[in-house]
Amino acid sequence: MLPLYWRLVTDSMADWLRIPWEIGCGFHARARCGNLGILRGPRRRGTAFPLRGGAATGRGQAGGAIVGMKTPGPEAAPRAAGAAETGDAPVRAVLFDLDGTLLELDMARFLPVYLQRLASYVADLFEPEDFVHQLMRATAAVIGNRDRSRTNERVLYDTFWSGLDPDRHPGARPERRAEAMARFDRFYRTEFGRLRHLARPRPEASRVVAAARARGCKVVLATSPVFPRVAIEERLRWAGLDAGQFDLVTTLENMHTCKPQPDYYYEVAARVGVEPVHCLMVGNDLRDDIAPAARAGMRVYVVEGLVVNEDEPGAPRAPRGSLGQLLAWMERPAPLGNIFANRATLHGNSAGLQ
Repeated sequence: MLPLYWRLVTDSMADWLRIPWEIGCGFHARARCGNLGILRGPRRRGTAFPLRGGAATGRGQAGGAIVGMKTPGPEAAPRAAGAAETGDAPVRAVLFDLDGTLLELDMARFLPVYLQRLASYVADLFEPEDFVHQLMRATAAVIGNRDRSRTNERVLYDTFWSGLDPDRHPGARPERRAEAMARFDRFYRTEFGRLRHLARPRPEASRVVAAARARGCKVVLATSPVFPRVAIEERLRWAGLDAGQFDLVTTLENMHTCKPQPDYYYEVAARVGVEPVHCLMVGNDLRDDIAPAARAGMRVYVVEGLVVNEDEPGAPRAPRGSLGQLLAWMERPAPLGNIFANRATLHGNSAGLQ
């Protein structure tokens, strides 16, 4: 059993940073009991990502900034389409969430163990309790970031280092930060894999990814880009998958946005060169996967088994079922997208996939 401190502080990252803080652009975020509450000021025009030809990265590559992209005017920003507009549009890209979707991993159980192991691994460089607090504060800054000029990695470490007192944390001293970064990398390469027992592969995962590709679709691993690529690739191995099976893997290093922002889905669509209306998001989290993807104009499919945030008020009525049912649908010769012609009749109705 975890010590009391770890059960309290890392209970699904629940009680961290209850007091509000400002994260630029008039944007406030508040963490609360297993959710990140987002308090947005007026949205500025031109912040969504445009779609430009040739924006896709190579399959499985981390990529960098979006080359050749400029901030669009309001007329160029992608807009969310209604069900009538998206119902018959062909699907040209399929986005898969990882944890709880392709991989059976309960983050509420996983996160406390992960954070305890990481804090213990760097305990000679950082005081553990404050280290966890600052890491979660930095992660929340990534989730709330609206500055598209910085990658998530830059936002995370700028926030992380700024919150640490070098007198208490030797690893935060400028002359030792390279050592600390090397230690983080070594943790993910040598210790992170020991958490594999907390996850179970889903046998249909590799087949459903292959089926999407066989249809000629771009395939994206649309996992929350708050982990470094090395950690995401490790979890992919737990699922029996490989980064090379995807046209894009969203990571801490290569993204400028994060779930649950709709802009994350605009950025993904831009990276693979497919309009949101032609994208399908497959996930298990109604707050992070389903609601924002739908707001971005994408079709959505809820994978049952580890569904979270069922009470999300912004989640649309969407088809749902098992990963196996989705696979059966993918392997049929019928055009992708037909199942979404009438979302309301399919909500919670797995028979719609039969």
